[in-house]
Amino acid sequence: MKLPLFPLNTVLFPGAILPLHIFEERYKLMIARCIEERRPFGILLIRKGYEVGDTAEPFDVGTTAHIARVDELEEGKMNLVCLGGKRFRTVRVVSEEPYLTGEVEFLSSTSADDSKAKELSDDAGSLFAEYVRLYLAMSNQWARSVEMPGEPDGLADFIGARLGVAPQVKQRLLEELSARTRLALEVQILGEAIREMTPRVEEARIMRWHGFAVMN
Repeated sequence: MKLPLFPLNTVLFPGAILPLHIFEERYKLMIARCIEERRPFGILLIRKGYEVGDTAEPFDVGTTAHIARVDELEEGKMNLVCLGGKRFRTVRVVSEEPYLTGEVEFLSSTSADDSKAKELSDDAGSLFAEYVRLYLAMSNQWARSVEMPGEPDGLADFIGARLGVAPQVKQRLLEELSARTRLALEVQILGEAIREMTPRVEEARIMRWHGFAVMN
């Protein structure tokens, strides 16, 4: 299947929402064609190069982006809200003008009836809930419950999209087709993040109480 490709400094996961501001002429043309033909385009993380200007060198694995909302602006610019669809691998580049187009194959995640993946889902879900609680606490926000997918594959992508890690780490998670392996990596990442965040939350709490004491 041929797919218009959009190299960006971000990783889109299946099921995730991505806002985009379209201003370059080549991408205004690409998005206009996608809207007219009611087709998705592909988001790829940039391996080398830049978002604006010459065509960047992207990673091979990305995710289809389905346009859910379009806000048209002056001079043909657009604000989009896109929804992540399917993983794909770029088999070959078909064209680089006026924008990148590739022949792609879709990739399927493996998770089905993996009991270990389901066990890891419980661990990852609990750790992610604590990760969110600590993140909110550091900015003096109230903790709230997080609704998460119940099955391993969806949960792994849900967590991967929301981790505060480098794009290259997210790319590694995107390229991993085993839900069990993705969840195991996320459990490790979350555990390390929680250990680093916990003392910072306590420091922030002490500073807030110190501020109240000064005010009184």
